[in-house]
Amino acid sequence: MSSAHDAHPGTDADAESMPVDGIGPVRGRGILEVPGLGLGHAGEFTPGRLTGLSVVAPPSGSTIGVDVRGGGPATHETDVIAPGTHSYGADGIVLTGGSALGLAAVSGVVDALAEAGRGFPAPGLPGTVIPLVPAAAIFDLGRGAGPVAPPRPDEGAQAARDALSTGAESTAGKPSAVPRREVRGSLGAGAGARSGFQTLRSGLGSVAVRLPGGVTVAALVAANSLGSIGTSTGGLWLDPLLRSYGFDLPRVRGLPVAAPPDAAAKNTTIAIVATDAALDPAQVTRMASGAHAGIARAVQPSHTLYDGDTVFGIATGEHALPTDYEAATRELVTITAAAADALSLAILDAHVSAAPAGPGCQQPQTLSEIAPDFASAFTAAF
Repeated sequence: MSSAHDAHPGTDADAESMPVDGIGPVRGRGILEVPGLGLGHAGEFTPGRLTGLSVVAPPSGSTIGVDVRGGGPATHETDVIAPGTHSYGADGIVLTGGSALGLAAVSGVVDALAEAGRGFPAPGLPGTVIPLVPAAAIFDLGRGAGPVAPPRPDEGAQAARDALSTGAESTAGKPSAVPRREVRGSLGAGAGARSGFQTLRSGLGSVAVRLPGGVTVAALVAANSLGSIGTSTGGLWLDPLLRSYGFDLPRVRGLPVAAPPDAAAKNTTIAIVATDAALDPAQVTRMASGAHAGIARAVQPSHTLYDGDTVFGIATGEHALPTDYEAATRELVTITAAAADALSLAILDAHVSAAPAGPGCQQPQTLSEIAPDFASAFTAAF
């Protein structure tokens, strides 16, 4: 099977792509393979400014969770979606650049959602809604040649409006009805991303996994890790996972040698894992927690004091778990394992899809420039 090679900003991600027998990993529309989700991006990919943000708008009634594992997180409103809170959910989830400075862009997302009537109804105040928008940020400050310019509130509003337009037109079970929306490459929260002690360009990646029972699990990631995706002797940390899915891909060699950690303490991998299964707040939090294994398998080291690794979870509720307790538990384990696989593959997708920085912009090389045979084979594999 094949899908479009989304190596440049602005490339659409709606090429039809299905796993073998309809089961297994698929790049295709990435996280938009889960019906009902909205997705929007804003920011810049220019020599002077490499930053942006991405907004996912869950459908009404979705359950939300989060798990923070990194030692240096920059987050917003993560406590309000923890199990044991009022469990309203979230009206949008933001992945942004700009470190803590980039979290200011969330105010624009909130404003746009409120204008659209999306939010928690304010008690005793008819017509007033309070959008709940959890967010996490990567450190990409200073990666363009211009002054420090993190994502702005107006860009947050733009990304939110785009996400709402995608979600409003998404029709469950009819992928062709979803608007053409980029899901990977050097855009949104991944515009300034790097990895491997800042020696390799990365970006935004997204992969879905279809399970035998009809459930879909997908990941969207801004991959900006301290750790490297490649081993010191050649090859990828993810080679065993790729082989387990039957992918016979060229070996990756010649990745840049990593610098000492104190030269690159500007990192963090942030992600959203989503499923169309019906999960309660504790179960969707467990899915987000288990998905962190996908980071640990894809990059080493992971979850360091220099990273703020954060994974959000969304469950839209289309497919109910079995009523039998043991069967439901097995299904949750399967969903959680698929979330980890989807996140691992999405991190690799982020590196394959990263665009060259272009003339006048001194940036590390991309994986596609270093290992073009591998990149081509990866994008054609599923």
